Amino acid sequence: MATHDQKQSKLIAVLGATGNQGRGVVKALLDAPHHFEVRAITRDPDGTAARNLLALVGSHGRLTLVRGDVYDSKSLVEAFKGSYGVFAMTQSFVAGTVYHKEEDLRHELEAGRNIVDAAEKTGVKHFIFSSLPNIEKASNGRYSKVFHFDFNSQIDEWARERLPAVTTLIPGLFYDNLQWPNYCRRDVRFFAAVPESTVGEWVDVGHDVGIFVRAVLKAGTSKTVSKTYPIGSPKVSFGELASIFSSVTGIPARFESIDLEDWTSTVVSVAGQGFKEDISQMVQWVAHAPTDKICYGTMHPGDDCSWEDLGVRASTFEEWIQRSNWRGP
Repeated sequence: MATHDQKQSKLIAVLGATGNQGRGVVKALLDAPHHFEVRAITRDPDGTAARNLLALVGSHGRLTLVRGDVYDSKSLVEAFKGSYGVFAMTQSFVAGTVYHKEEDLRHELEAGRNIVDAAEKTGVKHFIFSSLPNIEKASNGRYSKVFHFDFNSQIDEWARERLPAVTTLIPGLFYDNLQWPNYCRRDVRFFAAVPESTVGEWVDVGHDVGIFVRAVLKAGTSKTVSKTYPIGSPKVSFGELASIFSSVTGIPARFESIDLEDWTSTVVSVAGQGFKEDISQMVQWVAHAPTDKICYGTMHPGDDCSWEDLGVRASTFEEWIQRSNWRGP
């Protein structure tokens, strides 16, 4: 039997609504038969990205677009008012921004603090956060500069300390990142600064996160409060990515392990020197993370109750290729 809060229409505020994760959340909620009301929060409700969102989801009486900026706490309070739930995420890298120093990356903590403050002030009843695990803790201090992971973990802690009901989602490696030259290049050479046998769990971030958020809201706080749900495919090695791609598309592909400095420099050329140690230590952890654990090597498989609680799974690489029609960079 549905609980009381499942029967009532809920207003859900979605941060990052015009980006990959948020856009997928908006679409998944509007596709649901449970009639969620969706408040899509964007810095520019009249901009091109907002128009693209409307083109994706179509005309909906259940969707409103409002202005909100994670670096403007007052705008977030206005955007969250009256919301039952909030889907929140932060961005470590903002397109077009160059981060010259590691200190520059702390902008993500500022955004997270503003988001949690606004959720607390407006009495949000269910806070769903797309986060990442603490790699410094998982590596026993060996990798202490994977800031975009550890900052997310810190924000998650703040939310759990101050808000009544928090559910955490941990997306795996993004399939979309295969379109970046540090992962894949023109003749479908899959690249990473890891051995071919290194395994990872991957996610179609624009699809899977929305499906999980919808399932969390349908399940309700009684089942999902204080839970952490990883969103990742079954483990697949970097070498297997190439063979799966060829099997699905018929296009020849291969994997090549490349030098860590070469791999890192590709990211630094776009994001700036401030990201160098962050991205370098991240890929080193991916290569050394314990293979008997999931969620970037931080969770025992038996602790993952996402299927039992939510009944949803992340997309396989085959499914992402077919859904996206990706044929290489």
